[in-house]
Amino acid sequence: MKLRLCALAIAIAFPAASLAADGEVLKIEVSGAKADLRREETAASIVVGKEELLRQGDRTLADALKRVPGVSVGKGGELRMRGLGNGYTQVLLNGVAVPPGFAVDSLAPELVERVDILRSASAELGTQAIAGSINIILRKSAPRARQEAKLALDALSGERSPSLAWQASDKRDGYAYTVATAASRTTLPASRRFEETLADPDGGLPLLRMTSEREYNVARAASIAPRFTWNRGGDTLASQSFLNLYERSNGFVAHESALASAPTQFPDSGRHVDLRGFLLRSDLSWQRPMEHGARLEARLGGTWNPRSSDFEFHSLADGVRSPDLKAVHSDIRELGATFSGKYQLPLGGGRSASHTLALGWDGGYTTRSQTRVEQDRTVGMDYDERYRGSIARAALFAQDEWEIAPAWSLSAGVRWEVVETEVATRGQGATAQRSPVLSPVLQTLLKLSPQRQMRLALARTFKAPAMQELIPRRYTVDNNNSATNPDNEGNPALRPELAWGLDAGYEQYFGKEGMFSASAYARRIDDVTLPLLFRDRDRWVVTKANQGRAQAYGIALEAKGEWMPGLSLRANLARNWSRVASVPGPDNRLDRQAPLSANAGFDYQALPALKVGVDLNYQRGANTRVSLREASGTDSVRKLDLYATWQWSAATRLRIGAANLLRRDGVELQTYTDAAGVRRVLTRTDSAPTLRASVERNW
Repeated sequence: MKLRLCALAIAIAFPAASLAADGEVLKIEVSGAKADLRREETAASIVVGKEELLRQGDRTLADALKRVPGVSVGKGGELRMRGLGNGYTQVLLNGVAVPPGFAVDSLAPELVERVDILRSASAELGTQAIAGSINIILRKSAPRARQEAKLALDALSGERSPSLAWQASDKRDGYAYTVATAASRTTLPASRRFEETLADPDGGLPLLRMTSEREYNVARAASIAPRFTWNRGGDTLASQSFLNLYERSNGFVAHESALASAPTQFPDSGRHVDLRGFLLRSDLSWQRPMEHGARLEARLGGTWNPRSSDFEFHSLADGVRSPDLKAVHSDIRELGATFSGKYQLPLGGGRSASHTLALGWDGGYTTRSQTRVEQDRTVGMDYDERYRGSIARAALFAQDEWEIAPAWSLSAGVRWEVVETEVATRGQGATAQRSPVLSPVLQTLLKLSPQRQMRLALARTFKAPAMQELIPRRYTVDNNNSATNPDNEGNPALRPELAWGLDAGYEQYFGKEGMFSASAYARRIDDVTLPLLFRDRDRWVVTKANQGRAQAYGIALEAKGEWMPGLSLRANLARNWSRVASVPGPDNRLDRQAPLSANAGFDYQALPALKVGVDLNYQRGANTRVSLREASGTDSVRKLDLYATWQWSAATRLRIGAANLLRRDGVELQTYTDAAGVRRVLTRTDSAPTLRASVERNW
């Protein structure tokens, strides 16, 4: 699907598209200081506004959020809270869970109004948030007619990546609109080196292979997010859509040197992958005020997410490219619908304690069909695999916002949710699971003084398996299948993980936006999902399976404020621990949990028209014991970013910046131990700085 052929489709689609109102989910209007919003809400949250998201000219939303306290970014732009990704962190788009496969690093910051970071669960937003929730709110209407445009260029290893963003908004009697668009072409070259060894029990080294790999990644994307609101007779009708079209080409070339033992089947090889698809997300919401301050809301939404890929693998023996040894065509079609709403009623007031009671429902249904046609000339086989799956969920919730006293507020709620999954393979029966979860949620805020306050929260949360984890399709590796390079297969028998969580925090505010906070959390997770490695005839395969109990806990510190006129400082630190009961120690932590992350930076108004800033980001590496025989490890990550903003005129700004100036290479290690010895694969990924420049204008 070529993007240029879809330009007309975008222009036709967005006026009729519809998606949910953005700000109503948390009932927060970003009209005052962000510190005031944070300190007044009973739920512990961090509000990241659009000014902060755009401050350093980051190309993707994931890059902008890596500096937020307690948030880290994994591979592919995966957002993690408490060092936990892989579904432990609930990512929402306008209050609705993003579809599987949605890449946050493909979302331009210019499309986003704000991001709400919730450290505990919410009966209204959902309790599939063991680590917490990140709610991305798309751009909303401006109070007056306004247009904004941005032209940017990034440079990495000699490759240039241009991007363009534009937004128009206006407000008239009875209606308002905003249309935000973004388009980009990104080129990301990369090089890696693999060292594979086997050390036998006698200290010998019967296997030693060195492989170098070059990757060339080109991605093209175009997004549009139109929003319309109408007000008639007190009723408010809002529609907002998000349409993202993308295509990506990945090329890999690998050359192997066998210094000990025989080479692999294809020591010199190449791969190429073409991905294409689009995501259409559309909701329509309605609000009606009623007597005695009550309000009724309802929202209907839909998602369409088709995508396809073509893959080929070939040999490069003696420098000659062979015909395709493997050719795979895959199609995925996902359709989803949601329907939710709530009735909100103020109770009490006056001299008595006041309540705001909310009763609501939330339901959704998602279907996924997948076909995979493969020609494998290495074994002389053809495959035609077809799968289908569905996830249905229904929830009822009640939540009471209770102001017990001027300095003491309480939020108590309960959410009952049932998730039903069904997965079927052509020629085989279906596997179905039904998992009901009852989740009480309790949060309280106690103000010790106008500047000091404490928080406490208790919640029952869960993590439901994603569709791609359920479908039993096997993803085979092209070369050198081994215990450290296994095939991957879904497990339709996966059950949700259940957790109890406790959060506590202390906050102190000073100055205009200065604050200090300290928080701690603990989670007890049952039916934790872990990788399970096994041998299937002559192939190594890994799948996910429920394997007992785990615990996670940690602390976080944050401080920011104005050191002197024009100079603002900020710093945060998060320390995380976890233990998996079924895995022997040491290092039996949850997979890839970052044990320590920290950020420090400053912004300085050097001249009336010039603002500069520095940010240092750090993530400590860790060794992880995956099972009795398996272990993995990552090295620490250090990144230094600089930026400068020149206010050319009242309407025009120039931003320049540099990211990843420390150029620290990525290092990963995988090991497997058995009677034959210790097999190790050490991977080093080269790193390079990114230079960026952009021109912004509004009128």
